[in-house]
Amino acid sequence: MKHAAPPRTLVVNFNSPELNQLALALAQHQMLGAYVRPYVNKGRGWERALAALPLAGRVYNSTFGRRRITDPALASLTREAGVLPDLCAAAIGRVHLLPPATRHRWTNQLYMAVREAVAQTACHHAKQVDCVVAYEGFALPAFQAAQEQRAAVLNYPVAHHRERRRIRLEENERVPEFAITWPDFDDWPAGHEERLDEEIRLADAVLVGSTFAADSFVAQGIPRAKMWMVPYGVDLKVFTPGPTPSRTREFKVIYAGQLTQRKGISYLLRGYRKFARRDSRLTLVGNVVGGAQPLQPYRDHFQHMTHQTRPALAAMYRDSDVFVLPTLVEGMGLVVLEAMACGLPVIVTANGPGDLVRDGIDGFVIPERDEDAVCDRLERLYRQPELRVEMGRQAARRALEFGWSAYTSKVCQALTQLTQARPGAPAGSPQFAHA
Repeated sequence: MKHAAPPRTLVVNFNSPELNQLALALAQHQMLGAYVRPYVNKGRGWERALAALPLAGRVYNSTFGRRRITDPALASLTREAGVLPDLCAAAIGRVHLLPPATRHRWTNQLYMAVREAVAQTACHHAKQVDCVVAYEGFALPAFQAAQEQRAAVLNYPVAHHRERRRIRLEENERVPEFAITWPDFDDWPAGHEERLDEEIRLADAVLVGSTFAADSFVAQGIPRAKMWMVPYGVDLKVFTPGPTPSRTREFKVIYAGQLTQRKGISYLLRGYRKFARRDSRLTLVGNVVGGAQPLQPYRDHFQHMTHQTRPALAAMYRDSDVFVLPTLVEGMGLVVLEAMACGLPVIVTANGPGDLVRDGIDGFVIPERDEDAVCDRLERLYRQPELRVEMGRQAARRALEFGWSAYTSKVCQALTQLTQARPGAPAGSPQFAHA
């Protein structure tokens, strides 16, 4: 049976990959009303000229130039907003001569300006569509303009903000030395949490990437019927398996993501230090959050690389033996899926990646805050090369179920069901085949 076409939709984004993919799919089906977001590289003449310059071009191509839109239909429907503060925030974030606290404060203020510009621009398009899908914090003006006449879907890329606060406060008491790597919410403008609460209230549905994220909303009193859980996708052209690594080389452990206690970085470092062998190596890929002081006691046990392009990260995965993410709070953990697609067994908690990873098949799902479990699973994979090869094969097969087309197809189906249910009783949760 053919599904009805998705409704004419406004997509409002910051820079989340899931909404980039949804906007592209809607544009290709001629159902995108507008796509509002910060700066994006459309391949305009001045952008091509800048990219071709010897020095400035290298900087541009490795930063803002990576935000590419190559689809003509999507490019024509994309409306940029907050471009100047967006570019300033990204530039300041790379000025490492500034104290980390100053960088964080300035970039946070600039990103709030980006949010307001995007949100207000989106508001002007809300009455010309059937449905609004908006990133959390960017949705309120469009939802207010659309209420009652148009469907509203809030894209929430992580757990509920009040649950994040609760877990953060607990963690600061448990591991105070890593507290600076998990910034608090005090630098949010007055009323920001209440703004997020109002977005959730006005939304017909809240779109999340995992059962863990959905459960965090239910814990805060949001009806489960309002939650849409659709696992994110992976670019299966970039993230692909490579040759099986040699058994005689180093045992390479890799982590990718921001270096923050939100992702359980202290438990990884402690667990790896207990495990470490002369022929093993831990690589941390990502930007440090808050300050590097908490990492210093472990500096002899890891090498650090800053944020990498997707092709470069895929190559690093293919050259590794196991990926580890003992996260405390995650929307889903796209890096987990990317590592699996490259044929890596993974060691994760259930706090986001639990819908993806089959414990004992694709890798291991361990308890949160458990450095001994990290050590134990690394030990198993180190001593059993046949196990890690088989788990890597299973992980790559599992990742094939999560292409971006699967994600956008499910969301488009849900949008159709939602708009067809209006006016009348609440639409409830579309019947997805969860991971």
